[in-house]
Formats: sequence, C-alpha cells, structure tokens
Amino acid sequence: MRVPGLANKFKVALTVGLAAWTIAACSVLPSDMEERTILTDQPVDRGQMVAMINAYRQQNGLPEIRHDPELDAVSQKMARHIAGRDSMDTWAHSAFGLSQRLDKAGYANYAAAENLGAGYADLSAAFRGWQGSEGHNRNLLNSYVTRVGIARTNRNTGKWRNFWVMTLARPHADGRPVVVR
Repeated sequence: MRVPGLANKFKVALTVGLAAWTIAACSVLPSDMEERTILTDQPVDRGQMVAMINAYRQQNGLPEIRHDPELDAVSQKMARHIAGRDSMDTWAHSAFGLSQRLDKAGYANYAAAENLGAGYADLSAAFRGWQGSEGHNRNLLNSYVTRVGIARTNRNTGKWRNFWVMTLARPHADGRPVVVR
C-alpha cells in the first residue's frame, strides 16, 4: 500500500538529517584546521657572527673570541625552549639555568653568559639589539669569555616567530681568567 507523499516526507527528513549531520561535522573542522605550532631550527652564518663580535670587541680593546660548536648546541636547545614557549621569560634564562645547561652538556667552564633575542629577522638585527641593551652588551664585551656559539629557531605561530640565543663562555681548556684590577 502506498501512502501519498510519504516518499517526499522521507526525502525531506533524510535531507534535513544529512544537513544537520553536515553542520555538526563542520563545527568540528575549525579546531581541526587550527594551525599547529612548528619549530624549525634555522642555519646561522657563524663566520659572520664571529666577525661581528670580534670587530666589536676589538673596537673596545678586547681580545677576539672563537666559535665553539658545543656552545652552538647549548644555544640551540635554549632557542627551541624559548620558541616553544613563544617567550623568553623562563627560569632557564638565569645564571643558575645557564650553569645547569652547561653542566648537563659536559661543558666545564670558568665563565659564561647568554644573550636571548626574539623577533629579529636576521643576525645583524639581533646583534644590534644586543648592543643596544646594557646587560646584553656587557655580555658581548665580557673580558673573561673566549668562546661563542649561536642558534636560531623559528616558530610558525605566535608573537615573535624568530628566537636567537648566543652563549659565551670560557672553557677550562682556555685556562683560568686573569682578573685585572
């Protein structure tokens, strides 16, 4: 037995049901489509970095320092740490934090310092930023350090996008610093 209009009512109910399901499914899509944070370590021209810091130190009557790949590795871990947080505000950026990270890396040293930077598009901009900051500039001109490492990590989301870390140190291999009074 055929009921007039039943087929049409079924089609309407099916269409409404499918539309409701589609709308419900679409409401899930925006959160699925949110951009995930991706951290990417970026190459840094270490020759340029060493030339910049040594020219600056020479202008200020200080001896040259040399590049140290072990400090690059320490710097890279910190750059990833701050990039992951999208912030430089972390306990790891302290004298104690740096000392712990160097100890963990097996980097015995007599002196160490660290400069962080965020948002700088290139090495020259980061370096100028450090020169313009009293504490960072003091690290660049630290007479006790003999080695330097640097790293950069980019973040695809967030406020800063570019994170820089320069680690300066004097390893035991370079001998105790001489205090000049």
